[in-house]
Amino acid sequence: ESIPDERWAFAVKLLVELGLRPVELMHLEIKKDPKTKERYWHCCYEKKSGGGSTEERKLYPLKLKDSDGITQEWDLLNQFEKQKIKLPEFEKYTYGVADALKNYLTRKYSIQSKKWFELKKQEQEQGRNLVIYSFRHSYSLRGHRLNIDGGSMATAMGHNYKTHCQAYPFASKSGVDAAFNLAKK
Repeated sequence: ESIPDERWAFAVKLLVELGLRPVELMHLEIKKDPKTKERYWHCCYEKKSGGGSTEERKLYPLKLKDSDGITQEWDLLNQFEKQKIKLPEFEKYTYGVADALKNYLTRKYSIQSKKWFELKKQEQEQGRNLVIYSFRHSYSLRGHRLNIDGGSMATAMGHNYKTHCQAYPFASKSGVDAAFNLAKK
């Protein structure tokens, strides 16, 4: 909420709520389910890597809760669809979307507010590293804390289960814990 430029704030909120890779901001669209007529987020980005490629996918928002436990209602889908807020023009950045976000947060935004640097320092004191992908990582963590299984989280985030467990070690542990806790009931 402290990001003064609404375009950059909108980009960060999308990363947080949808668990996107930064580049996926340029590949977002809204589709409508033919049966239910429900509108939903869709990502048409296909990542190619040594381990194969990802496919286009439906996105599943996971709302963020603030420090008081209050769910943040940002109405991102409607704002995006009606183009009430536009994303920054990432195409003009030579080194891509992630670099553009990093530059904005560490330069323009942090010079004005110091918030990014304060958060980075807090995380370092906890033995963690704050990076642009931390928004995506927090999405995975929120999903697992909500007892969404690793396979479903992997699919929602656009990678396979093995990659998910390697990238997010808590994914397999939390899944096992959740499964056995549910079995006790």
